[in-house]
Amino acid sequence: MEMEKKIDSCGQLDFWLLPAGILEVRPAVGLEKKSPLTLAEAKKTEEVQAKYHKESGRSIRLLVRLDNLTNVDKEVNAFWKTAESKLNDPYTSGIALLASNLVSKMMGSVLLAINRQEYPTKLFQSREKALKWLESLEER
Repeated sequence: MEMEKKIDSCGQLDFWLLPAGILEVRPAVGLEKKSPLTLAEAKKTEEVQAKYHKESGRSIRLLVRLDNLTNVDKEVNAFWKTAESKLNDPYTSGIALLASNLVSKMMGSVLLAINRQEYPTKLFQSREKALKWLESLEER
């Protein structure tokens, strides 16, 4: 049986590969501070996705846990509007944002509003529902 495994980390984020080929971005273990997403973390997230796609030949399905995310640095918002941040778009099947509390739900709604994507992006409160949805998406 396939197990999930940690494949990378950057700042406050850990990157995990789940069975079914889903990438999950989680808050780093033991890091309970609430801090904005940094430009380095945003770039690393793109890098991890690109590496996964290149090595596996599969499209990207991303589960992002927003638990500790309270804000996004201005540079990150600017970065998300650049061509560099869109390089993975053609290989992305979908992104599920997991919001377990009110603050992260509001953050998720803001992210969805600012960043219109060419692939499906949805906000979930249940990890199981988010994973089911991601698994149902077609390869790109």
